[in-house]
Amino acid sequence: MNGVSKTREETEREGWKLASVTGGEHLARILDIYREMEFEVYLEEVTPEQCGGCTECYRAAGEKIFRIYTKTTANGWGNPSALP
Repeated sequence: MNGVSKTREETEREGWKLASVTGGEHLARILDIYREMEFEVYLEEVTPEQCGGCTECYRAAGEKIFRIYTKTTANGWGNPSALP
């Protein structure tokens, strides 16, 4: 997480786009992919109740769940049309 807790609306007003909701080992893989594509990444830990949808796997494994937000970097990376 990035420290200061924000509401989802504040995060989106700042230009962040919700990219995924995940946890566990999948979280690390997804973060690696977004960072490799040079997106800025913001994580927000959420409770299963805040996720909506099925969260049984996360609960059963005792995993934390995160919303992953992404933003295009200043150099234009993170934008598929900017990729060479």
